[in-house]
Amino acid sequence: MTSMRSPVSHHLGEDPSSLHHFLHRPEHKDVASLAGIFRRPTYEAFLRHSQDVIDRHGLEDSMVCGRVGSVKPEGQHLLVQGEGVELRTRRLLIATGSNVPRVPAWARKLQKDGAPIRHLFGSNGGWERDLLGGGISAVQRALMVHRETKKPVRIWMRRPIQVADFDYDWTWGKHKFQARWSKKTEHEKLEFLDRYMSRGSVPEGLAARLRRSVRRGSIIVELGTPTVEWDAKSERLILRGERQPVESSGLALVTGLERESVSGWVKTTADQLGLPTAGGLPRLDEQMHWGRGVYVSGPLARLRLGPTSTNIVGGRWAAAKLPGVRMQPV
Repeated sequence: MTSMRSPVSHHLGEDPSSLHHFLHRPEHKDVASLAGIFRRPTYEAFLRHSQDVIDRHGLEDSMVCGRVGSVKPEGQHLLVQGEGVELRTRRLLIATGSNVPRVPAWARKLQKDGAPIRHLFGSNGGWERDLLGGGISAVQRALMVHRETKKPVRIWMRRPIQVADFDYDWTWGKHKFQARWSKKTEHEKLEFLDRYMSRGSVPEGLAARLRRSVRRGSIIVELGTPTVEWDAKSERLILRGERQPVESSGLALVTGLERESVSGWVKTTADQLGLPTAGGLPRLDEQMHWGRGVYVSGPLARLRLGPTSTNIVGGRWAAAKLPGVRMQPV
């Protein structure tokens, strides 16, 4: 990936124009170009600006590496404990993100039987030339595998490529949508999230590269979810689609990540502190407060913020609502 999918105003800085001004510095002239009508910065420019924000605010000095196991009340404080961490705090922000690969049940079963199937975001693997998925990651991976192996790559997708400039409807990040979202009932919000949160798509530029690769025969697109069979004795992986069966040396799942919900130590914390949930998500007030000094951002905040909670736009909205934080939404 050379350019970001999002425009130049989507970044980690407080001011929406921060990245734009950053790229006007002479030392960043080599990454200052912005792509297309949405003025998308390069991936390198985004990384440099992010590191600059981290350095200016001394965030690395405040970082504690560890794995949280529990959060318990201790007087007026919260006791956060786990592997390599023990902290006492009055306020805690949970921003865990989405990091669990979505693996279909049939794939988990075949994996247990020894089939060469892995999730792209999970364990490291080789250059599998069969990919299951239809979003931006699947297309980028297919192009990369062909570039590295010089062999045809097959993408199995359940529907034709969905072309969209962003990974969400851009109107969802606007003030008008946030105002409308706050007026929806809890049931309406959950229905909306179920309907719109699992749509993989690719921007037009990447879709054009895919179409050229298909015409050249370097990438083969198979529509429909294949039936996958694994013969452990002969170690043969067979993928059956609408056309003739295909024998594969390995299948890479590019099926995205599981939706974050209140589970694990977060659920234990909610139960201990009596924090309210709905549909597996925290009920938050206007300041992103869940209760008892616990605040939430990221995917777990989608009941309060809507679908944008999972990306940078949602992060900016969440930060702008937190008490004492100076952040401007895009």
